[in-house]
Amino acid sequence: MTQYLSSREFFQQLSAKTMHLVDDFYSEGCRFQDPIVDIRGRMNVKNYYANMYKNVESIDFIIHDEIVEDNKTTLVWRMDLTAKKLNGGKPIQVEGVSVIHFNHEDGKAIYHRDYFDMGAFVYEGLPLVGGIIRYAKKKMASHHQA
Repeated sequence: MTQYLSSREFFQQLSAKTMHLVDDFYSEGCRFQDPIVDIRGRMNVKNYYANMYKNVESIDFIIHDEIVEDNKTTLVWRMDLTAKKLNGGKPIQVEGVSVIHFNHEDGKAIYHRDYFDMGAFVYEGLPLVGGIIRYAKKKMASHHQA
């Protein structure tokens, strides 16, 4: 199996200006899932990334761990993101995990699923809702520490 880009390289190089990397990384009939979408097909994945990145001022993926076994990769990461429409334009940090399966023939991703906390990503940055979520998390954490 020959992979054009490692998963780490792909996420660290992807930007609004490097959308062509999607063609090198994903198979034509791939499936992409995260807490927001369930997408099939490379062009749809490319459009999803393009729409996401056009609203981003800065994004950086810090890969904490990468586990590669046969045609599967699991990445443990932190995304540092700044976007005008999220969190009042202030930076957001979100921890997550990506599970990616690759095609044996061409080494391209055929399945990609991201797991992350939508509350930390979006809801906590909203003025009223964010305050409620942060309060609830703090309350629950204090009950578990007793």
